[in-house]
Amino acid sequence: MTEQEERIWKTILDNRHLSAEEIATIVGSATEEVQACINRISSPNWREEKPSVKPTRVTMLETAKLLTSGDRNNSYGPPHDNLKDCAHMWEAYLNNKFGAIQLQPDGSYAVRITAEDVAWMMTLLKMTRTFYPGYHPDNYVDGACYAAIAGECREIEDAEG
Repeated sequence: MTEQEERIWKTILDNRHLSAEEIATIVGSATEEVQACINRISSPNWREEKPSVKPTRVTMLETAKLLTSGDRNNSYGPPHDNLKDCAHMWEAYLNNKFGAIQLQPDGSYAVRITAEDVAWMMTLLKMTRTFYPGYHPDNYVDGACYAAIAGECREIEDAEG
């Protein structure tokens, strides 16, 4: 195989969507020479791009994005509102369970929990699940979701003052 043929084949395979004329222009060859190479390919789907393998972190973050902006949002409402409700429940539970039920002058409990705290604690829950045998990708995806939600909650809580 000549150097020119190698360039043609490499360009064909790297640019499967281009026509014989476009490839000929790129490699500085005759269109007929490029077309002859293309005609030697017997697979009918050779123009299909090779599926790219995404790194696991990208797949997990894309999944997390879909989860936090799709059905769960529709089912449970905005994460901050849901986690704020959870924070109130946890706050009441912990203050009553551990005897810290003295109310503060403003009527609040001694231990305060925010929606951001709930998101971080849920991240910790997902982290501790990874301590056990077996690989369960959902723990990592959910951990990424909760970390992002914690950031959103903090932004909302800071804006609320």
